[in-house]
Amino acid sequence: MIKTRWSRQSIYFKLTIFVIFIIIFQALLFTGAMLIGGVLSRAKENAYQSFSEKVSNRKETIEREMKNRWTNVDPYLIQIAGVLSDYPEQKEFFDAVAQDLIAMLRTTQTTGAFIILDEPNAAEVGNPVLYIRDYDPMLNDVGNKDLYMVHGPSELAKSLKIPLDQTWGYHLKLTDDNRAFFDQPYRNASLTFNAGLLGYWSLPFQLSPNDLPIVTYTMPLFNADYELRGIIGVEVSLNYLNQYLSGTDLQRRDSMGYLIAYSKSEESHLKPVITSGALQKRMIRETEPLLLTRVHSELNMFTIENHDSAEPIYACLERIGLYHLNTPFEAEEWYLVGMMTEGSLLSFVQRIQRILSASLVISILIGIAGGIFISYGVSRPIVKLAKQVRESSGEKNLQLNATGLLEVDELAMAMEAANNSLLDTALRMSRIIDLVEVPIGAFEIRENSEGVFVTDQLWHLLDVEIEERNLLVKDKAAFRKKLDHIFQYPEEGEPNVYVLSKGELCWLKIKITQWEKDILGIVMDVTAEMLEKNQIKADRDRDPLTGILNRKAFQEELKHQMAAEQAGTAALLMFDLDNLKKVNDTHGHQLGDQYILHAVEMLKTIAKQHQMVLGRRSGDEFVLLLHHFSNRQAIRECVNNFFNRLQNAAISLPDGSHKPVTLSGGLMWLEGPDQVYEEALKLADEALYQAKRSGKGSWCEKG
Repeated sequence: MIKTRWSRQSIYFKLTIFVIFIIIFQALLFTGAMLIGGVLSRAKENAYQSFSEKVSNRKETIEREMKNRWTNVDPYLIQIAGVLSDYPEQKEFFDAVAQDLIAMLRTTQTTGAFIILDEPNAAEVGNPVLYIRDYDPMLNDVGNKDLYMVHGPSELAKSLKIPLDQTWGYHLKLTDDNRAFFDQPYRNASLTFNAGLLGYWSLPFQLSPNDLPIVTYTMPLFNADYELRGIIGVEVSLNYLNQYLSGTDLQRRDSMGYLIAYSKSEESHLKPVITSGALQKRMIRETEPLLLTRVHSELNMFTIENHDSAEPIYACLERIGLYHLNTPFEAEEWYLVGMMTEGSLLSFVQRIQRILSASLVISILIGIAGGIFISYGVSRPIVKLAKQVRESSGEKNLQLNATGLLEVDELAMAMEAANNSLLDTALRMSRIIDLVEVPIGAFEIRENSEGVFVTDQLWHLLDVEIEERNLLVKDKAAFRKKLDHIFQYPEEGEPNVYVLSKGELCWLKIKITQWEKDILGIVMDVTAEMLEKNQIKADRDRDPLTGILNRKAFQEELKHQMAAEQAGTAALLMFDLDNLKKVNDTHGHQLGDQYILHAVEMLKTIAKQHQMVLGRRSGDEFVLLLHHFSNRQAIRECVNNFFNRLQNAAISLPDGSHKPVTLSGGLMWLEGPDQVYEEALKLADEALYQAKRSGKGSWCEKG
């Protein structure tokens, strides 16, 4: 099976792309015709229109209930006002109007009806009130068994056979949290005696902390003489109101439903005040104003920006007309807000989009399959030829099989001729280098070739196994990687020289030059030259007798160690070999040399090798650098231990006796890389001679 190499320049790629282009163009032409024809935009417009109509119908229903049924208080207002004039005492008044209040509750089909009177001492004891509640307005019992007294005289409740509500109170205590429904119509009563123009719809609140949330419609209550005595009104519980906010008409399952929002004309945002359903309460942030972005101005269609849903939420707004013009509360506006998720509102539009997308994907798949099938049949002979060229060894003359395509066969013949000519050139170059008998190899990397031209000697120099050679010749990236590995080990101080380990160390000098985009390199074996240089360097820096650093080399190494970061506590020590002259004069220089060597071996044990540098300054003088210690006391302990061991050191004399090896030392503390070496050496020397004056075989410190 021939593997296809996908490339922008391959026949496979170009033929496949051509077929895909034709098929996709046809699919896009069909899709474009639908888009230009307005299929998607019309479907979206229909979805918006249907959504808007449903919200508008629901708004009409709620507005009709609020304006016509729930506020139908006027028939009872005149009658109650007359009774209020006839019975100025509150108890008698409540007894007289109780049946009228119940009738008003039944007529308005609200969840509560009430009369609240204002008295001078209301702030202390509460307002006199008669408040009757019906938790289910749709179910009316002839004997009033479905009613409860929330506030009012208990004697009246007993006579009416109405049970007291669990939150019952004789008076109603108005607080900052619940007094707006009373204050708003009461304070504006001076504007007109037409109580209907002063009706006020309150925002949701609770009469007491344990009571259920409600909204109220209240009007000022005048007596027959138009004296303001209090307010009269009805309540609608939010539980009852939520029945009108069900969203089953918008969406049968998982509907966002409706909410009621509130604003004043000078405010720019709507605030949710009445929400319904667990899903809506989870998605809509009730404590924040709605952040809306308009999507359709004519239909009042928006998207809600601040929500907790995973997909966009659309909102349609309809204003609920509650107040007449030029009335005190006309600036307060209530809105019915219908909500749907994008997936529900635009489901039909998205279905069309999915169909168009699926058609496009299927067209692409058909185009790919067709392109591969057609291009495979056309390009198969060419691919076989390319495979044969890639698998050729690169070291033999190239012989290619005929493809049956005239133009391709002519190209193959030209490739054979060029390859064979290149091999002949490489062979001649290798023979010339062999005649010179110099360990040198060459390579060439061409921009327009995947392979690399090399001479035979190069493989031996780079230590390349036979199995790896074919890969490196055919793949210039692999050859570059091989060179990069060698370049990681340069020889310090030697330009273009690199260390190569082939069982034993060897050094290669690699010089590379670039001509246009081609690279030519020469590789030479300079192992012998580097060994000679290293030996010369070693002889230059070492004392010939002891093998330790000489004076100059020690000074350079000291500067290098002290310049290192975090050199720790360091000290410079001068040592003088006691009695060397006497040994030389008495036993000869040969024994004196042994005396020196034994002393050096002892000095090498003063500390760990990575913490010391030892050098010979003159015949019987030695210098020692101790570095990277934690503190001065650690260095003192090393020196003291050394002198203790030195007491047992001795060399054997020709007569069988032993000569003790003694040293005197002087120590100078080093403070850092800025300290002058000569000054430190001078101070160490002074400490040395101070030790000698105090007795040989001891040491002193200075600084």
